[in-house]
Amino acid sequence: MNERIFRKRIVLAWIAVAAFASLAMSQPAAAQNSSLMHAPMPPAAMLPRPAGGPPSITAMGELNANPLAPAPTNPGDASTRETAPRQYSAGERMPGSYSERPLVMIDRASWTFQPAPPVRVFQKNDVVTIRVDELTRVMADGAANQRKQTLYEAILTDWIKLSNFRLRPDPQGNGDPTIATESNTNYRAQSSIQSRESMTFNIAATVVDIRPNGLLVLEARKAIRNNDNLWETSLTGVCRAQDIAPDNVVLSKDLIDLEIRKEDQGHLRDGYKRGWLARWIDRVKPF
Repeated sequence: MNERIFRKRIVLAWIAVAAFASLAMSQPAAAQNSSLMHAPMPPAAMLPRPAGGPPSITAMGELNANPLAPAPTNPGDASTRETAPRQYSAGERMPGSYSERPLVMIDRASWTFQPAPPVRVFQKNDVVTIRVDELTRVMADGAANQRKQTLYEAILTDWIKLSNFRLRPDPQGNGDPTIATESNTNYRAQSSIQSRESMTFNIAATVVDIRPNGLLVLEARKAIRNNDNLWETSLTGVCRAQDIAPDNVVLSKDLIDLEIRKEDQGHLRDGYKRGWLARWIDRVKPF
């Protein structure tokens, strides 16, 4: 009796193990089927069409018995007629496509993104800093050689005199007057000049005018006095608004019609300036 009960328990244990194994193997397939059932159906415009009939999908989740066989249609029903696939424009999104997902801006996706500074609108009397960095270098070398020889000879054969308010011939008893000259000129000159000037400074300018095309007219003036020495600098020029950097600085090379004037006064200037006679001689060059 005990042996029969033992055999029944073994059989029941084997049946339970087999049922549990079959249940475990059927769960992945069921999960896959459920995911397929809940997957969104692609739109009809994205499904392939057969060569001579309507799309194989006729309703939500329903398939024809024979996908290749054309479904019976009513010629008079305009809704069953085959139409060409819809053409989407460049800015229109296709239904069900990836472009329907929400867009992510770069300022939210990147940690190193820096927004562009706002475009500044300039008005009259605004202050702009001008960075002057000018370098001028001039080299010239010239030579001249001139030689001139002149011969002149003149003889007066007929001499006249005034008598009774009339001109009459007057023969010369000592012979006809004669003059003869000779001139030799030799001129040789050689000159060489080399000049190099540099000017670097910052100056604040004011927007005095805005032209109709948007160009800014700038004017600046600076005066520095140190004891008896006075340095005066003035600047005028025209620039574009986009040439002004975000730090409100524009370079002198970007200015149009740039004019810079710099004058010195004081005992330093008096030490190396020329006198009025030296300036007159250098300008007139009498010798």
